[in-house]
Amino acid sequence: MKTLMVIDPKMCSECKDCITACEKEHGTARARKSSSIPIFCLQCHPDKAPCARICPTGAIKEEDGTLIVNEDACIVCKLCLIACPIGMPVIDEEKKAVQKCTLCMESDRILPACVEACKDNVLKVFSVEELEKLKSDVSFAKVLEETLKMCQDKL
Repeated sequence: MKTLMVIDPKMCSECKDCITACEKEHGTARARKSSSIPIFCLQCHPDKAPCARICPTGAIKEEDGTLIVNEDACIVCKLCLIACPIGMPVIDEEKKAVQKCTLCMESDRILPACVEACKDNVLKVFSVEELEKLKSDVSFAKVLEETLKMCQDKL
């Protein structure tokens, strides 16, 4: 099932607890902070993800609706970092491979570490199906539209 993470930038206190939790969980933070709010992988459609499409070794593959980096196949050419529209893949110097957000699907967690650590409760995980249902709610659609505009203004 394809899942996405949504953030409410108006409610974010900019504490960076989500980024710290990600780093603690994975050894390298797979998210980063912009001038104010945290930025996460867009979880692009596996067939259209620029990072996966440009990878010369095919190290970035879809697994259960999420793109995963095969560390053994990664040659750290950094093309995925260039191709990503928001520059989200990160290099794990210790593992000598690129890392990207997987919403912690490779762990035993029910919720991603960042979502669990967010004291402001501004990070939410939705399935694509749940988001489709929410789009029909006019009030929610307006909030989502405002949030997207704010994110674009902050980048």
